[in-house]
Amino acid sequence: MAEGPLVHRYARRLRSLLRGKEVLIEFGLKKLKPLESSLQGIRVQEVEAHGKQFRIHLSDHRILLIHLMMWGSWRFYKHGEAWDKPRDRARVTFRTGTHEVVVFSAPIVRLLTASELQENPSWGNLGPDPLRSDFSPREFFRRLAEQSEREIGEVLLDQQVIAGAGNILRIEILFGARVHPHRRVASLTEGEKKEILHWILRLFGAWAKETGRRHPWIRIYRRSGKPCPNCGYRIEFFRQSGRITYACPHCQL
Repeated sequence: MAEGPLVHRYARRLRSLLRGKEVLIEFGLKKLKPLESSLQGIRVQEVEAHGKQFRIHLSDHRILLIHLMMWGSWRFYKHGEAWDKPRDRARVTFRTGTHEVVVFSAPIVRLLTASELQENPSWGNLGPDPLRSDFSPREFFRRLAEQSEREIGEVLLDQQVIAGAGNILRIEILFGARVHPHRRVASLTEGEKKEILHWILRLFGAWAKETGRRHPWIRIYRRSGKPCPNCGYRIEFFRQSGRITYACPHCQL
């Protein structure tokens, strides 16, 4: 699943190709096919990333919401360039005067009004996104406090608490903050909460700035049984909320 920093990186490319352009939109989903006729002559006003969501704002004030989940991906082709993925996997195609922008295999595609998005409990109530200019630490701490009986490793995956964190980020955030994933939120001190926020901002920012596939900030993810880079204890492996999880039993208390 694309985590928040990758979504923001894709969104920057999408803005450069689509913003302000008149586009021909074609849907590869039967349920959305009838809506194509209502999008004739449409322009893309803005491309917004919020957490793991793409929100493509159209000139008729509707929003095309796209979520890649585990399987989706974007491709950018110049006109006439061969596609490197099967056409029957295209979920949405945007055609401009110069490019074809295609999202493949995305399981979530919705065309919504702003009010429909805001009122949707699954998609419209996201927590603050550390990579957005409107990120609010106060709002993050408020939403975190509402999860007092849950384990922090579970809470950091909740997109309504913090938008954009996935498995890799939450593992490395808690390792950096030296907080064990099984700790209940109610047990965290104010200092520990601030340390978690520090590592959220640090690691989201580090990933967002990367241009390659090497992630030097990843220290324990997929390294079970290997020595902890801090203390030498073996990194432990377990499952939490059905997700593979890693932690140092000595450093993370």
